[in-house]
Amino acid sequence: MNKKNIDIRVIFFFAIVLLIGIVLFIIQFFNHVECEDVKYYVFADHAQSEEAIEFYDKTDNAKSWKWDFGDGSDSDKRRHTFHVYKNPGKYYITLTINGDCSHTKEINVADKYASERLGAPEIIIPKVITEGQPTYFRSVSKTARTWEWAFGENRGIDETSPDPVYTFSSPGEKTITLVINGDFSTVAKKVIYVHPKALKKTNPLDVTSYEYEKDVADFSLPRGSAKKDPLEEMLQYVPVVPKSKAIKDSVVAIKKAPKISEDQFEILLNKVAEGSKVKDDFTDLLCDDLNIPVVKNDTKLLTFSELCTALKGQKIKIESIRLNKDKQNNCVKGLNISYKVKKYMIWIKD
Repeated sequence: MNKKNIDIRVIFFFAIVLLIGIVLFIIQFFNHVECEDVKYYVFADHAQSEEAIEFYDKTDNAKSWKWDFGDGSDSDKRRHTFHVYKNPGKYYITLTINGDCSHTKEINVADKYASERLGAPEIIIPKVITEGQPTYFRSVSKTARTWEWAFGENRGIDETSPDPVYTFSSPGEKTITLVINGDFSTVAKKVIYVHPKALKKTNPLDVTSYEYEKDVADFSLPRGSAKKDPLEEMLQYVPVVPKSKAIKDSVVAIKKAPKISEDQFEILLNKVAEGSKVKDDFTDLLCDDLNIPVVKNDTKLLTFSELCTALKGQKIKIESIRLNKDKQNNCVKGLNISYKVKKYMIWIKD
């Protein structure tokens, strides 16, 4: 009897150990993160010192995060966070997921005050600026060879001379912008106020001529029966030309696409693969042209619509993406993309 009890205890012991092992295996299986499948984004296309940079991770089964920003600051353990670099330079960001999967990315942080150190031009303006009157501007710069002036009333460049003359057509606050040598890192800006033009006062009593009222007899009709006006009878036979509508000159506004970085475009393409986005969601970014050319993996040429069809339902890993944008309307006119798809547990190029 005692021997039988011992055998049952041994069986129960091994059964419990086996059950614990199965539970731990299931937990490890569902919480496992493949390092090749890590999806994190650093929005630092135009990063500058003393400005916040956004960091975001979208890795499946990720439970813990550790961001090392490479500047000696404390690490951040949030999934979505922001960081400010005090000094410009090159930094290496390291993201550690679930304590054992690490990825490193390099970013370049530009100097926010580089334009001031490089010698941005100085704008000289009059003390008082009035609507409708010519205003004389002057630029001061030792290195300027070309000038691009914008006076805050129109889109684009208004003048290209070093000392322009401009007449404001409306009063109010205006922002004057000057770019020299085509370098947008040395931009000078100055906010001015344009005073409304002065109205001339007139004396209502200053009347040089006055026509006195005529005598009542001048307005009286001759006696007798009323006669039909011959002009009225003539007008009955005069053909009437329909009034034509005046066509006003109109300026067609150029439709501009929303601004988007390559990292943000990559996020949208990943959502297409997941099924939460479709090609029609890119209409505004592509300015209604969903058949823009796409170079896939440096070998195959296809349209954007065909790319979305190929990505749908796939598990993808985008290695690089480059957008070709129209400088005037910011529309995406083409893109180069290199990515892999996961088939049979192996990453291969599509």
